[in-house]
Amino acid sequence: MKVRPRRVAERIALAALGLVTAACEPAYGEAYLRAFAAAERAEGAGRLAEAVRDYDQAAEAAVRARDRDQARWDAAEAVAREEHVEDAIRRFTAIAGDPTSEHEAEAAYRIALLRIESGDADRGWSDMDEVARRYPTHGVAHVAIRHLVEHADEQGPQGGLAELRSLEPEFDKTELAQLVAFLTARHLEAVGDDAGARAAYGRIADRWPYPFGSFFDDSLWYASLLDEKAGHPEAAIDDLERLLRERETTFMVGSYERARYVPALMRVGELYRDRLHDNARARAAFHRLFEDFAHSTMRDDALWQEAALWQQDGDARTACDRLGTLVKTFPDSRYVPCAVARCPDVRRPAASVAPAECREYLTRDRGSNAASQSSQPSPSSHSTSGSLSSSPGVSSSSSSSSSSSSSNSSSSSS
Repeated sequence: MKVRPRRVAERIALAALGLVTAACEPAYGEAYLRAFAAAERAEGAGRLAEAVRDYDQAAEAAVRARDRDQARWDAAEAVAREEHVEDAIRRFTAIAGDPTSEHEAEAAYRIALLRIESGDADRGWSDMDEVARRYPTHGVAHVAIRHLVEHADEQGPQGGLAELRSLEPEFDKTELAQLVAFLTARHLEAVGDDAGARAAYGRIADRWPYPFGSFFDDSLWYASLLDEKAGHPEAAIDDLERLLRERETTFMVGSYERARYVPALMRVGELYRDRLHDNARARAAFHRLFEDFAHSTMRDDALWQEAALWQQDGDARTACDRLGTLVKTFPDSRYVPCAVARCPDVRRPAASVAPAECREYLTRDRGSNAASQSSQPSPSSHSTSGSLSSSPGVSSSSSSSSSSSSSNSSSSSS
C-alpha cells in the first residue's frame, strides 16, 4: 500500500518530537530509579528499615543533586517513623547544615520537633525559636511561631502575649510581622483588652490591606465583633462592608471568593435587623447575598430571612414572591415545606427531596430564645431562623449573634 506524503510528514514530525522529549527528560540514572522505586515500595508496605537502606542507595546513585537531596530527606523521615530519634536527628542535621538542600529549613524544624517530643524539651524549644529567626521567609517559620506561642500559652494567655511582645521587634520587618500582629490582637482579646484588640485589628487592616494582607479579612471580621460587643453596630457594619468592598469577580475558571464574604454579608443583614431595627436595609443585605453569591449555600437562608422581614412589615405578597423564588431556585431546601405551608400559591416541585414537613425551629420567633443564645457569633455561625408569622407585628429583638442553625445546614445551591 502506498503511503501518502502527508502521512510520511506526520510520522517524521512525531519521531522528531519523541527525540526532543527524550532529550529534555532529566537524566535520573537507572540505578537511582531502581533504588528509589524499591524504597517507596518498602515504605508503603511498612518495611521501614528496608526502605531506609534503599533510600540511602538511591542517594548514593543519584545523578542530580536534587534527587540525592530528596532521597536523603525520605530516608531521614523513615528513620524518624521507626522512632530511632538520635539517627533521625543526625540525618536531619546533615540536611539542615547543607545550604544547597531544598529541605534545609524543614530539616531544622524536624530536629526541633523530635527533641521536644523525645524529652529534650528545653533544647527543642530553643531550636524552634532558631527556626523562626533563621528562616523568616520560609513557611516553616510561620508554623514555628505558632508553636512557640502555643507553648507560652500553656502558662496562660498572658504568657503567649509576652512571647509575642518579645518576638515583635525582631520580626517587624519580615514576612512574619503580619502573623505576630494578628496573634497579638487575638491574645489581647483573650485577656479581656477589647479596646486594645480592636485597635490592633484596625492597624492590621490598614498596614496590610487587600489583596496582600494575609489577615485583612479576619481582622475586619473580629473588629466587627468587638464593635458590636461595645454597642456600636454601625461601626460593625462599616467593618464588614469594608471587607466586602474588596470582593472581585472573574469570568475565568476559579474564583476570587473568600471565606468571610458570605458570613460578613449575612451579619450585615442581621445587624440592621436586630441591632438597628432597620428592616429595609436588612432586606437589601439579605437580597444582595442571594443575588451576588451564586455559589453560596446560604442563598436560600438569605431569601428566607428577607421574606420574614417582608412578612413582618405587612407585605405578604412580596414575602410569598420571595418564597416562590426560593422554592423554584432551591427545590430541595429545608425551607420548601415552610414556604408551601405559608403561601397557598407556592407549589412544592414534583422532584423535590426537601423535608416533608416544616421544622418548628425554622418558624420560631427569634425573640423567644434570644436570651439563651451566645452574645458573640462564631465565624461560621449565623442566625437562620427568621420567623414567618402570620401576624405582621411579630417583634424582632434577638441579637445579630443569634445562631439557631449552622450555615452548613443550608441545602443545595444553584
